[in-house]
Amino acid sequence: MQKFTASFLGRDCPGVVATVSRIIEDSGCNIEEVTQTILSGEFAAIFVVAAPEKNAETLRSKLSAGLESAKVDLSVLVRPAIKGQWGTDLHCEPFVVTADGPDKPGLIAAMSRVFAQHGVNIESLKAILGEGGNNHALFVFEVMVPDSVDMGRLRRELDCEGQKRDLRVSAQHRDIFEAVHRVNSF
Repeated sequence: MQKFTASFLGRDCPGVVATVSRIIEDSGCNIEEVTQTILSGEFAAIFVVAAPEKNAETLRSKLSAGLESAKVDLSVLVRPAIKGQWGTDLHCEPFVVTADGPDKPGLIAAMSRVFAQHGVNIESLKAILGEGGNNHALFVFEVMVPDSVDMGRLRRELDCEGQKRDLRVSAQHRDIFEAVHRVNSF
């Protein structure tokens, strides 16, 4: 079995995950990993699948035909899966970095540029706009920081970028972030 990543993008509707996963199964594939989200009414998902197909184009054609037959309008991209993940040869620690303040163009570019300069990988990014006021933005970056990175320097540079844009920036180890933000039931 070959491993592929199959990405789907298009208009969201009830049952889209059921349809996509059924088509993947009907194509003889096994889903090994998946991430999925909805953004402004658009469905986006990436599946890592083990497939009997030998090349990505054959699998993409099968998946596209299944979607067309089901009358689900999604674009499909299939690529050979990458073996291993970024940073598997590095020891990294997970951090959550939040940037909170007025929404302005270039915020994500500025913050991600600092991460890139330090060799920090962004694993997840969520932008929440408008909650807390019309012009309010909250960005949550989940990042992997190699042990070789000077966390003090990284924090200072993130704070500097934040101050230029009137943002409050916080960087916490993921374990601490989750412990602080955990909701306990009574």
